[in-house]
Amino acid sequence: MSNVNQNPERLLAIPVKKTDPVDLYRPLRKFVATKYSESDAQKVESVLETLNNCRRDMVERGDLSLPMQRDCLIHYFKCLCMVEPLFTAISSDADADPITFVWYDAFFSEHENGVSSQRNSIQLEKAAVIFNLGAICSQIGASCDRTTSLGRHLAMDAFNAAANFFYKLWTVFAKDVSATLDLSLLFAKTLHRLCSAQASELNLQQGLHHNNTNDDASSVSFKSVSQNYQMLTVMILRNLPATEHILSFDRTWITHLSQKLTFFQVEARQRKSSILPKSNQPVVISLVSPLDDDAETVTEKLVTAACTTTAVTRGHEN
Repeated sequence: MSNVNQNPERLLAIPVKKTDPVDLYRPLRKFVATKYSESDAQKVESVLETLNNCRRDMVERGDLSLPMQRDCLIHYFKCLCMVEPLFTAISSDADADPITFVWYDAFFSEHENGVSSQRNSIQLEKAAVIFNLGAICSQIGASCDRTTSLGRHLAMDAFNAAANFFYKLWTVFAKDVSATLDLSLLFAKTLHRLCSAQASELNLQQGLHHNNTNDDASSVSFKSVSQNYQMLTVMILRNLPATEHILSFDRTWITHLSQKLTFFQVEARQRKSSILPKSNQPVVISLVSPLDDDAETVTEKLVTAACTTTAVTRGHEN
């Protein structure tokens, strides 16, 4: 029977979005002083300074550890929520100095190919910060030492947190944002599925290492993880823009996911067959190429299959 360690050990981490520096303190303080009073501006000075410093740290501090980057983003997001009414007011004031937020697509190496620039859009800012919180948490999870029980537990918690941030992005923060593809609803949902699948895989590994699952429970667990990867793979392949986006970023991602899916499908079938009579063995149809296929070949077959599926679907619709 296969061993879980034969499964490719790599876990996929999401890249963070990049942004251009912007001064938040001066235009917001000026707006409060002009619209209300100088005394009101003095009352909010400390909040505006903290807001500005948090964003500057987020953009310019390259020496922060991943947990410190996460904490900085959380602090900045809380500050954003505190001053959100100011952004609502400044957006409707033609005389106020505009604040332009610029964010780049996380999956484009060349900035000019994926940039979103919006004036006074705290919605874009909040969506991008939530994206980066999910990305940083996924990087924390991928960096954990998964050879130990504590490391696997920390990695699982990190990927669950990442999945939750991308879920919030998908269901709440990206809804009213017109931005780059990485902030679209479907792409956010895909990243949520990716982090959820990897968290479920880590949960399974933890159970196997603690030997607290019997063959029947183990079979169900492998099937559950395989279903998570299957939903993820189908979601990517049915969304050709997302497929092309990921391929342009890292061609090995789709191959890697196909290998994960194949491994867990085969493992679930083998464990199920060890506890069922032969006549009751389930038939598992693999949707991807075998593990020993060349990576380029697997990717080409996956993309071809996606194109074919889309063409057939459109034919039926017509």
